Amino acid sequence: MTLTLRDVLRQDDLDLELVVGGDDALETEVAGSAFLQLGEQPRTDRHHNLLLLTSGGPVGPDEAADRRLIAAARRAGAAGIVRAVANGDAVPQALRDAAEEHGLALLVAGSSASLRDVKDTINERVTRADLQLYQRLLTLQSSLIAAVSAPDPTGSLLRRLGAVVHSTVILYYPDGRVLSVTGDGPTEVIWRNIDKSRHTRQRFAVGQWHVVASLITGPDETHRWIVLAKRGAATSDDIVSPLIATVEQLLDVIALSRRAAANEEALQRADVLARLITGNEHERFGWDYLRPFGFVPHGPCYVAAIAQAQWTGKRLDPKVHGHQLRESTQLTRGLAANSPSPNLVASIDGIVVLLVQAPDPQIVQECVEVLDGRGFPASAGVGRKVASLDQIVNSYRDARLALTRALTRPDGPGAVQRFEDFTVADIAISTASEDQLRGRARDLLARLDGSGPILETLMAYLDNSLSINETANGLHIHPNSVRYRISRAEELIGSSLRDLSTIVDIYLAMQIMARTRSSTAASTPSAVADENPSADRQRATRRSV
Repeated sequence: MTLTLRDVLRQDDLDLELVVGGDDALETEVAGSAFLQLGEQPRTDRHHNLLLLTSGGPVGPDEAADRRLIAAARRAGAAGIVRAVANGDAVPQALRDAAEEHGLALLVAGSSASLRDVKDTINERVTRADLQLYQRLLTLQSSLIAAVSAPDPTGSLLRRLGAVVHSTVILYYPDGRVLSVTGDGPTEVIWRNIDKSRHTRQRFAVGQWHVVASLITGPDETHRWIVLAKRGAATSDDIVSPLIATVEQLLDVIALSRRAAANEEALQRADVLARLITGNEHERFGWDYLRPFGFVPHGPCYVAAIAQAQWTGKRLDPKVHGHQLRESTQLTRGLAANSPSPNLVASIDGIVVLLVQAPDPQIVQECVEVLDGRGFPASAGVGRKVASLDQIVNSYRDARLALTRALTRPDGPGAVQRFEDFTVADIAISTASEDQLRGRARDLLARLDGSGPILETLMAYLDNSLSINETANGLHIHPNSVRYRISRAEELIGSSLRDLSTIVDIYLAMQIMARTRSSTAASTPSAVADENPSADRQRATRRSV
């Protein structure tokens, strides 16, 4: 509790009288008392907020010295001057005039008072007040510390702070949005009155509200404003300053605790997902093990795999790609945490893997869009929906297959590919031996080498469901030209295009070669020229897919 001049004058045993100074002077804080030797000048570094005790010299010998004493005491920030006078003597008029001119409290010690007793009593009261203040602060800080273990630690902490200082407590984001408020203070008006350019504590009034505003910094270097708004008298800075410092430290503790808990949960989720997609751990924990993460037993789930284009190249820079993978995983985890759908996220084999219990892959699409916006352009594959934990490994394989298809599309990486959209031919091509498929496709299409117009017409013919007229319209040629080129293609191939097996073979061969060129271009661009001597053939291949 702060000791004021009013408290000092209430000490009857001190026999002090205020001769210069009004009600404002009585509220002056007294930090102690000290003797001022005759001729000594008060100094700021020694006498701030102190009552200076002096017996002075004979009455009226040096009025200029009295005026200099008052001026120096005022500059030093003294709480006031206590002048001892003998029986029947009066306070020098020059001393009174100087005290009134400089607005400094002037007190007189009666004949029954000893200046030494005055000094000792005041200093004892200050020490006792400081002890009471420390004890009160310790009690208040203990109450605030206890809030950290509450279910809502931030809200509980601010509510307790508001209760102990009888104020509305407001926590603002840097842009003025209210993070938390405990009372009915005028949040918008107060925010407008805060000087955002100042980082020191501010005190001001908003109508009947006395406001204290402080800028605090969190562990992640984020700035927030904490405000105490109280009706009536302002809260003493002796209470406000240490409590705000305590709250700032406790908010840091809460933030760090939440971050540690979030990291721990993320590790648990990643561990569970990794065990699920291996296909040999589902019996150990079952659906009950997933229930804490919000999953409903036997609810349809799917696995999604997300990766950047570099992943297809198999020549990854660990430093660069590792950073991208960490950032991508963190962004995906944050987006998934804000989703209402239960989910698990992990980084596995250089890609981001999600297990989601939802009817659609909307969250996957959002993740790809956000990653693209953050400078991490990515593609994704979504596996089939399954309702059994032992089938999740299959959904994961589907997702990896769909991701590969998304990253190796002939017309460039695609955003999201769903396994459910694949044809049987897509799956057959994707899962068969690459070497055997490429060899057979090359053998079949080699018969058309050097016949660019014929190859182009053949592809258009297949794309247009074997329609002569639609093919002619698409290529801007006469239908008879289409018939001639199709006939010529049959001669080169050695089979009729009325035969379903021939149509399927040609169509799949073109898709295989298109996929091969796209995959090769992603990893070694120079290899494309070696496998594609014909520009017409390359264009025709792209049209076929």
